[in-house]
Amino acid sequence: MACGEAADGFSLLLCLLRPAAAEDVVVEFSHLHSRRTHERLDGAIDRAWEAALAVNARLFDGSKFRLASISREATGEPLLRLGLTGYREYLGTNRLDAAGLAELIADGRRYHGHADAYLSNALGCEAVLITSDDHAVLLRRSTAVATHGGLYNGPSGHPEPERAGLACPSFAEGLEGRTNGSTPCSALAKAEPGSENARACDELFDSIVQETVEETGIRRSHLSSPLLIGLMADACHKPDALFVLFTTLTTSQVRRTYESGTAEEGWESDALTLVHIDALLAHAASDESASHGGLRVDNWSCLLYTSPSPRDGLL
Repeated sequence: MACGEAADGFSLLLCLLRPAAAEDVVVEFSHLHSRRTHERLDGAIDRAWEAALAVNARLFDGSKFRLASISREATGEPLLRLGLTGYREYLGTNRLDAAGLAELIADGRRYHGHADAYLSNALGCEAVLITSDDHAVLLRRSTAVATHGGLYNGPSGHPEPERAGLACPSFAEGLEGRTNGSTPCSALAKAEPGSENARACDELFDSIVQETVEETGIRRSHLSSPLLIGLMADACHKPDALFVLFTTLTTSQVRRTYESGTAEEGWESDALTLVHIDALLAHAASDESASHGGLRVDNWSCLLYTSPSPRDGLL
């Protein structure tokens, strides 16, 4: 069984005491932050991809940002170091069977001093979307998605380097052109110094708004600017940036919008539910299992560190 199909474990990589706007987050983007190649196990990448396509023909190998590390600037802002990876690499490394994943992690520590050196660690994003009457919007993932079908979470997806003009053509072609564990990309050399960092940060924050629009049908004009509340990683080491996002719509308006069938990526979920934010936070603060009736509340534990009410100090 591939990693994560049965495991509910997660770890919080970062929880911000004060949610951060885009201008309060520092991104360092470089091809040097891409994964290292593994001489023997990288052959599993193509095999895993072919097997996944046989099950779900909707999959495509889009470029993704790779989270290499997290730290803080001297002034306190979170610093995210990002490289490039692809969905094919993610399925063939992070989603390997337990034995293969354990070998990649052990070899990463042994040869590079970092457990995740050989892992894709494709950076995802997820929103705590809160209605005007203080309910969190949860979507049940359909069986058409690659992972975690049947579980509820907030609108989610991945920041797309291509939208920021930072994607390397080699990722669409597989692993060709990889040397010494990094992926050369001539487009980066043509960019103004530092501009790729700003574009990567802008895409990170804009992506969660785009995902929310595409998965729920809610218009951008009805959504606030996103605020970063933290980062988490699942049992497969896959990281997600966690955001809080507000809509001017009520629960009934959100439900009607979703049920209208106008969401561009509505196929990614098959049901919507709304949970009062107080109930969600109470469950996240309890000692109960992270999964309760298919509801993953662990993703939003960072809200507990912000303020008694999720709206206090956020708007």
